[in-house]
Amino acid sequence: MIFKKAENLKYIFSTIKSSFLPAFFLFLGLLLFYSQNPFGFTLSTVLHYIFLLIAAITTVILCISDRSKPLFSLVLGIVCYFIINALKVKYGTEFAASAEFRCLCFALPLNFVLLYFLPQSQLTQQRNKYLLLGLLAEAVIWTHIAPLFNNIPHIEITLEAMSLWACTLWIVLLTPLAINISFKNTIINTGLFYADTALFLGMIYANSHSGQTTFFLSFALILFCITLLNLHHTYHNDYLENVGSKIAYLNHTKFPYKYTIALFSIDNRDKLLKVIGNKKLMVLEQMVVNRIRELPYEMNLYRYNAEELIMVFKNEDANHVREFAENIRRNIAAAEFVFATMKSIKITISVCVSEKTRKDLDANEVTERTHNALQKNYRFNCNIVTVV
Repeated sequence: MIFKKAENLKYIFSTIKSSFLPAFFLFLGLLLFYSQNPFGFTLSTVLHYIFLLIAAITTVILCISDRSKPLFSLVLGIVCYFIINALKVKYGTEFAASAEFRCLCFALPLNFVLLYFLPQSQLTQQRNKYLLLGLLAEAVIWTHIAPLFNNIPHIEITLEAMSLWACTLWIVLLTPLAINISFKNTIINTGLFYADTALFLGMIYANSHSGQTTFFLSFALILFCITLLNLHHTYHNDYLENVGSKIAYLNHTKFPYKYTIALFSIDNRDKLLKVIGNKKLMVLEQMVVNRIRELPYEMNLYRYNAEELIMVFKNEDANHVREFAENIRRNIAAAEFVFATMKSIKITISVCVSEKTRKDLDANEVTERTHNALQKNYRFNCNIVTVV
């Protein structure tokens, strides 16, 4: 019970931490707008060029780092910004009453929600190519049906540039994004919620050049911020949730002088990969890590390579850690791991334990010795715990 409360408290602090900078940039936009509106021409122009610069830099970083989810959202925001400016040139101060702007108010939140709930993936994946084609086809469709929005009855109440029905739609669609953060807090998901909220405010105040540039700039700054934070997180963490990367392990400076590691891997991993595939194997490893975390042991978890993970036990000797590792091995062997398809699987793991000695200069030497011993053991036995 205490462990569950501690985990819930840890998740709350994690959500606050990942929300801090995005919420700060959103608040900064609100503060700047309500304290300085209307801006002078010079300040509005400066904010306009800063938005374009930040958006361009973020786009390049996202393309290089191969992050599809925030990239598509950023591109949609940039396109929306230019469309609004084009509508202002075409219709002047009456642009908010145009069918094109009403269509944009309806289509944009639907697309943002779609992109929000899509899983993160690499740009080069086949699915993203189809998604891009789908977005282009959708843009053509919206262009043809935009005139129909003049014939759709709606309440003639507006909040600045947006009609009440459009604002209601945005709020309804932003609600599940806020709820999602409560259950699945990630840097990207949390940041996208605040970025979409900033864009929503930019649409509301689109009739004010000050409001449009301020909140679209907040939108770009939030995406720029979460892109850098996500790159930092990826550098120090593996794809398994809350598991540190090998780099984070080797560069860790907070380990005490005395600690013991337990290097482990799923037995017969190559055969398992052929049977269930790489995606299910990743899910299986996530379940194994979650199972280990449920056990009452103080440890840090890291990824060593594609096959092996490391448990670090601070201020523990090899004999104690061997007992812990034996309990973990038996617990995994007795467990039944169930996939979303309701298919279950039973597995075993092998563990090699090694204590840092005075002869070891750094964590790399300890781990190399343990890794070599584990690989040697695999030639003869599985489902065992050894100490080196």
